[in-house]
Amino acid sequence: MNKEKKKRIYLSGAISGYDLNGRREAFARKKAELEGFGYEVFNPLENGLPADAATSAHMRRDFEELLRCDAIYMMSRCFASAGCMTEFHRHRS
Repeated sequence: MNKEKKKRIYLSGAISGYDLNGRREAFARKKAELEGFGYEVFNPLENGLPADAATSAHMRRDFEELLRCDAIYMMSRCFASAGCMTEFHRHRS
């Protein structure tokens, strides 16, 4: 049986300025959907840091994971988010 390594996807979505619980729900739904297609998904809202950690600490941790991913999934409203656009351009480089 051929066991291929699952493709790892980084989930990028706007967080700042939105209700955190609402964002957690949206990220969890999208993660479950992508996992249903057989992908391994990194959810930045599950990066192991406390929610009130500095944005720079979250971005540092998230970039470490982003570099381990094969692809990035841009959720809706991403292109209005500076953080999402930074993730997008970092992944492309």
